[in-house]
Amino acid sequence: MHIYKQLFSLLVITGWLLLSGVTYAQTPLVDPQIPNGETAIYNSKIGDKQFTVETKILIKKEGDKEFYEITSLSKRQDKIVQLDKKNMALISVHTLRKYPDATLDSNLKVVSEKQTFKDGEIKLADFTILMYIMRGYPFGKLNSLKIGYYGEGNEKSYTMTLSYKGIEKVTIMDKTYECHKLDFGMSNFLGTFLPKLNLWYSAAPPHYLVKYEGPEGPPGTPKRTLEMIQYK
Repeated sequence: MHIYKQLFSLLVITGWLLLSGVTYAQTPLVDPQIPNGETAIYNSKIGDKQFTVETKILIKKEGDKEFYEITSLSKRQDKIVQLDKKNMALISVHTLRKYPDATLDSNLKVVSEKQTFKDGEIKLADFTILMYIMRGYPFGKLNSLKIGYYGEGNEKSYTMTLSYKGIEKVTIMDKTYECHKLDFGMSNFLGTFLPKLNLWYSAAPPHYLVKYEGPEGPPGTPKRTLEMIQYK
């Protein structure tokens, strides 16, 4: 009986060591404490076309999980994004794209997720949500963040990097904002030719987006500028 107890203890310890060796990194993103009902209006410019974008954020709860529901409306596209409140992880994104010859409706929902990324890395399911989730960036505490996509596999070399550039002042319509600046680009040879993405968030919490400058979507899409003109 004593031998069996020793064997059992050994198996438990061995199992614990094996499990502890397979650890998954926690996402470095945090809850930016966005107030319920926050609204903002932006002026958007893509090429020679200008239009306004209205966003509203509500805090909702399903079971024991709280999440942000971000609704973005414009004449070009409507989008509803749901993010886990505690770590800004994507739950779902519903997009309605409006073109002169067609209207396209798409839904993306994260059904399951294995956080197999390493420290200082995150993975995206949709590039267009980057501006929303980065409100949860630990500004001033993390110098850079490597970004990949789900489905690439753990052996994939991360070539996209988001770098923290410190505090910078941004002036829009004679109003100056003190902002945290994030610079997003590709670190390989292609990064020399592709436009960079710059994001400016208010220095003070809840770190709302003040300005976006870069491709509309993944690398290769048209350049877009987004500037905040009203916030409450």
